[in-house]
Amino acid sequence: ADANVTFAKLTDVIDDDTMATATDTTLATSESIKAYVDEYALKYSGVTGTGLQVSGTSTYRDLDLSSVVGANRALVIMELEGTAGGGADIFFRTKGSTVRPVGSSTFPGWGSSGGFVSGPNDGFTCVVTTDENGVLEYTGQVGTGISYIVQAYQKLR
Repeated sequence: ADANVTFAKLTDVIDDDTMATATDTTLATSESIKAYVDEYALKYSGVTGTGLQVSGTSTYRDLDLSSVVGANRALVIMELEGTAGGGADIFFRTKGSTVRPVGSSTFPGWGSSGGFVSGPNDGFTCVVTTDENGVLEYTGQVGTGISYIVQAYQKLR
């Protein structure tokens, strides 16, 4: 309220878009707060992909989502559906993880990162975290042409 108290005279105020220098007692500029929220808030995507294939073995394939989430770790919410050609179990995990589906090396166990797809409009929604490069891994029972939509994602620090 005092025109003589300029930003330069304030102490413990940060202008840091990453909030890396923030503490419990510092103030942040509104521009820094907005930049941080814009960077790390949950974002809608709608990006689609087709042609995921699972082979019924314990081999994992990469799904590179870096063009969507960037080359960083992110929480991803995806919707998956099958093709008219039949159903398949499919399981997702963070690239490099050693977690396997419950029950065997190929069945998903019906958790938040696995499920069953059948024909068009028959599938599930999964939640999974990418590695630091924006990559997931997947495996499952035999199936081809599985499609996905990245519903939303959030960068993780």
